[in-house]
Amino acid sequence: MSEHPLIVAYGGGTNSTAMLCGFHERGIRPALILFADTGGELPHTYEHLRVMSDKCQEWFGLPIETVFKTYKGERGSLEGDCLRNKRVPSLAYGFKACSVKYKIEPVNRRTRQWMDANKIKTVIKAVGYDRNEGHRSMKIKGTNLAKGRTEINWFPLLEWQWGRDECIAAISRHALPQAGKSSCFFCPAMKLREIIRLRAEHPEHFQRAISMEENMTVKGRVEGLAFGQKWSEIVKADDNQLKLFAWLDEHDPHHVPCGCYDGGEE
Repeated sequence: MSEHPLIVAYGGGTNSTAMLCGFHERGIRPALILFADTGGELPHTYEHLRVMSDKCQEWFGLPIETVFKTYKGERGSLEGDCLRNKRVPSLAYGFKACSVKYKIEPVNRRTRQWMDANKIKTVIKAVGYDRNEGHRSMKIKGTNLAKGRTEINWFPLLEWQWGRDECIAAISRHALPQAGKSSCFFCPAMKLREIIRLRAEHPEHFQRAISMEENMTVKGRVEGLAFGQKWSEIVKADDNQLKLFAWLDEHDPHHVPCGCYDGGEE
């Protein structure tokens, strides 16, 4: 390991959780572990964050610190930003500004504050891209944090040659719960089965996403969260499709089960 302090960008998902497990196994102690909260994470992510923060306190002597974007001096949220500006997340329009504003910038801001407070000029930042995501690491070789501060990005999972299976195995070795997918509950990248599952498992979050669509006036070619299509229309179409099988007896051995989600992981 380098003599420079290690800052961990913790995303709340499988890869970043496995990365922390790998640090523990190798005796690597981070100086700071940061989770950027958009204010709209899925409920299981917040629960997993609590579990992992306690575990990091046990392993490294420090919890996971939550950072966030501010709005008028208060804690901001991507959902609130979208509602104020009557739009949906930028990904629906073909941009990735939401991850920059609500993930990268809050982490960088806190990193700069920590470096200044500790009179540190250079840090290593660990990012959890696995061996199948090497192309993503090519885009972020390093960052100049201004005023003589330097951040060197490190991709431990690539170095260890861990893919998704190895990450899941590492989490299991420590008897920790699997993280599940980490994303906003209104993310335009959600698949059909994820939208259907959200409505079934978290109807209040689903309705908040629908309210965001109904509130939007900034459209262009975009009509809703699903890259031009509304989630409300998607679930309506799914419901209508299932009605085609309503005549089947659910006790019939030839009954066709409903739903697109089969219970497996993403």
